[in-house]
Amino acid sequence: MEKGKTPAREDAVQREYARLRDLFAGAEESKLALFDGHIWENARIRVELDDLSRIAAASGLVKVSAKNPLNQKETAVSKMLTKLRASYNNSSRLLSRELLGAEPEEEDDLEEFE
Repeated sequence: MEKGKTPAREDAVQREYARLRDLFAGAEESKLALFDGHIWENARIRVELDDLSRIAAASGLVKVSAKNPLNQKETAVSKMLTKLRASYNNSSRLLSRELLGAEPEEEDDLEEFE
């Protein structure tokens, strides 16, 4: 078994993969086959985000010096959460666009002034 992988984590990834496959059940089989690796990666990222969120809840995202509260340091889990959230959002957007035909909504910043 690879380092850092546990049966519980693998089970969680399997469940997330199955959930995603159910969400994309209406997609063409050829597209599902083509994007299967992306679906697996999205499932792994989601499980990792859940794990990191639990760690962040217990440890916090920023360490504050007891001697000088202005002295603060972002934790490693905070940095990883930021990176993984971006990857998860991009991956989810790609899967939605390619498998469901969902077009990204473009926001018109000037719309409120019209």
